[in-house]
Amino acid sequence: MRKVIFLSILFLLLFGAGYIYWFYYNSFSDGTRDGVLYKFSRKGNIFKTYEGEMVQPGLRSVQGGAINTNNFFFSVSDVKLADTLDKCIGKSVKVHYIQYRKSLPWRGENYNGKNQENGQYIIDRIENVSEAHLNSGF
Repeated sequence: MRKVIFLSILFLLLFGAGYIYWFYYNSFSDGTRDGVLYKFSRKGNIFKTYEGEMVQPGLRSVQGGAINTNNFFFSVSDVKLADTLDKCIGKSVKVHYIQYRKSLPWRGENYNGKNQENGQYIIDRIENVSEAHLNSGF
């Protein structure tokens, strides 16, 4: 009987550890995004995190048939990187991100309802910064 209880507890602990690792610490994807840095701020009630918004070229459709700009919402955990990004507002920026399946509050905001794909996007480096070239015509 003790062996069954021990194995059950061990299974639950291993399952819980595997779940936490898979959804909160194992990266789902990584890549680059390019766009004009529109907004960048430090916010949060308990965990102060750096949050940004980038407007990417093109449009995307939203539920209901409406068309919306293609915005990319992200978080930054590195203070030096946040200081650099804060100076890049209004410029065209190419950043590298890591996407996690679920969010942790000390890593930043959860933008599941706003980004095209669910997950928490963390910027880990800037790849290129240039002046924004805005087209005035269609």
